Amino acid sequence: MNRTISVALVALGLVFASATTIALGAAASPPAPLPDRQEVIRYAATSAEGFAKKAGTPVASTTSRDAYTCSLALAEAKAHPEWIELLLRLGASMQDRDPKDKGYGNFRWNWGQPAPDDMNAVEFCMQGGTLLWLRHRDELPEAARTILRETMEFAAEGCLRHKVRPSYSNISLMNASNLILLGEALDKPTVADEGYTRLATIVRWTADNGISEYDSPTYYGVDVDDLGIVETFCKRDEGRRQARAMLDLFWTDIALNFFPPSQRLAGPRSRDYDYLRGHGILENQLWINGWISGKIRGSFGILFPAIYRWQPPARLFEMSQTRFPRLVRQAWGNEKNQSRTHYLAEDVTLGCAGANYHNMDLPLTVDLPGDIDMPRCYFIPDARHDPYGKIKIKEGKGPHSKTLHLRPFWTAAQRRADALGLVLYRDEDMTKEATTLESHFVMPRAVDGFWVGDRQVKFEGQTPATFPVKIGEPVVLRKGTAAVGLRVTWSQGVAGKDAPAALVYDGNEFGVVRLTVTHYDGKEATPSVVGAGAALWVRVGSGLRTDAAFDAWRKAFAAAKADGAVASGKVGLKAGGLDGPLAIEVEYPAPKSATVDPPLSRAVLELDGEDIGAKILADLDAVKNRPPAATAPAPAKK
Repeated sequence: MNRTISVALVALGLVFASATTIALGAAASPPAPLPDRQEVIRYAATSAEGFAKKAGTPVASTTSRDAYTCSLALAEAKAHPEWIELLLRLGASMQDRDPKDKGYGNFRWNWGQPAPDDMNAVEFCMQGGTLLWLRHRDELPEAARTILRETMEFAAEGCLRHKVRPSYSNISLMNASNLILLGEALDKPTVADEGYTRLATIVRWTADNGISEYDSPTYYGVDVDDLGIVETFCKRDEGRRQARAMLDLFWTDIALNFFPPSQRLAGPRSRDYDYLRGHGILENQLWINGWISGKIRGSFGILFPAIYRWQPPARLFEMSQTRFPRLVRQAWGNEKNQSRTHYLAEDVTLGCAGANYHNMDLPLTVDLPGDIDMPRCYFIPDARHDPYGKIKIKEGKGPHSKTLHLRPFWTAAQRRADALGLVLYRDEDMTKEATTLESHFVMPRAVDGFWVGDRQVKFEGQTPATFPVKIGEPVVLRKGTAAVGLRVTWSQGVAGKDAPAALVYDGNEFGVVRLTVTHYDGKEATPSVVGAGAALWVRVGSGLRTDAAFDAWRKAFAAAKADGAVASGKVGLKAGGLDGPLAIEVEYPAPKSATVDPPLSRAVLELDGEDIGAKILADLDAVKNRPPAATAPAPAKK
């Protein structure tokens, strides 16, 4: 069945035959042919078969989450009902039902864990489990129905005990969604009430501080699934109104940051599991709504957008394709520099964040035209010699391994086509075993040319090559009508030593090169890194259709003035941007706060100076009726 469905979907071009209603906006033709959602559901069920066949003999890596998503996929496709009871027994056996335990009502993420240690597991399990009950309980065999009902009773308590800060966007939305639907499914009004209260809190937080997990190609996918489920299945009108408004906000955000020439969400982001290419489960929603082409994406997770009814209006897709150039700015937290800026032209984008988000963020990025697998340009602070994010390590004490980088002090300023970023390293950011400290800006190798200063440089075959770069000397790449220029305007190594920079091709298999500032590289662990840092000025050029236009642009960037110096306990940076000066001033060597010019935006979602995000949420009761003096709590440490 798997091969048959996959071939049929591709051969048919995934022609749309959905009776779903388009919400929020005038009815319009979809931007591209959309898939038949029943075909997508059958694909999800086929993808679930491999997991279901092994459910009777779980191994250490078997997940509780997949037990419920697979059960839902099979029920939706009316396939293998005999497997669902086995899957539900597997999930129930991984649930903590001891009220004395911290994880009461929660689940072990993996079969091999002795007890729950990821408190988010109950949310991911019930995302599928509760929908299974709401949509299919009458079809389930009595034994399976009994198991699921009992599991949901315990899970409701687990979700209630799971206090999620509103800045943890994807999990706070999933927690609110689960409480609403569990409370309504189990006839527990107080549980549903708490879910609606938590949803309103998230709406208020967003109206005051923007979307915290900003521009994540993974977690925006989770967010819109959470909200789509609430909008479709909750019983209260105000809950549906809040979900619709938040869906409109998220999809407007997606539209404004979507870069058609590479068919992906572009710009700086809070959390990314794929630094090189920016793939994530948001591509499921982009594909199912016709925003990106190609074959069906994902595994059984594609199920969720196939069963809820909300779809982004065609006007948003049209805006993403035609509104060029555009400047998008948005807050993502309650601190003044927790903000991002993203400039999009038809053939290139440039963006930066005003502060570090966490250890998976990309705070300075450029996107260029190319297919969806073309590498992006991004900055990464690195103490593991892993500039491409390919070495997974344990995140805290939990069950997950991820590609994590350092969490240094970071700030940046941007005026449209120019961005100036500053990284300063601190001892508390370092790992004890680190023997390197590097600041990288990664770029695709498959471009039309690279220049260092006035000299064009080439990378031949798979032969590694290194080209030294002086302070202030431009590194430029050209791709089609777009150009990207970089200048290291200030740098400092460990222990007051110089921090050399170079354009490097290291023979990697990923099709990228990098500009690397080396702050430390030794056989022993790094000594104190206080004082180490670098400033990077990035400029993008657009519409450079001739060699003469490109050469003039490159020379203008090389001649533009830039300063970087340490004086009076501060590091000060200046750069002459095309649309005006950029400046950063920060305490040094122990940074605490930054002053940047131009000032960063505090808009919910700003397009060319207008906060359209605030308008989307303005009419919700949770926003209109919030106390005037109320202040949002500071986000907890992750």
